[in-house]
Formats: sequence, structure tokens, C-alpha cells
Amino acid sequence: MKILILGAGRVGAGLAEMLVTERNDITVVDTDHQILSSLQERLDLKTIYGSATNMSVLESAGID
Repeated sequence: MKILILGAGRVGAGLAEMLVTERNDITVVDTDHQILSSLQERLDLKTIYGSATNMSVLESAGID
């Protein structure tokens, strides 16, 4: 299943970790490069840097 998580805080990162173990296609959007890098190093997922309120960011994350 393709899942888009908006925000990589405590809840978003935990959710991403749980869903990745279930072999889902996860994309995480956040404005913190450091958190995104950390997630990408530990988990098999895609990260997008930017604001989840920006339509072009959402489109690059595959919202369609």
C-alpha cells in the first residue's frame, strides 16, 4: 500500500517505522533535513523535504 505521512515528529516517525515493517511504500514529508536523513538511513522509505501545506511539495510526494 502507498502511504504518505505528513510530519516526521514522534508520531509520524513511529508510524513510518511501524508501517515499513509491514512492507508498505512509505513517503514522509517534513521541513527538517536532519530528521528526514535519520529516517532514511534507518528505514526503507522515501523522504521529501518541504512543507505539507505546499501543493507542489505534495505533488512531488505523489499525492495524486
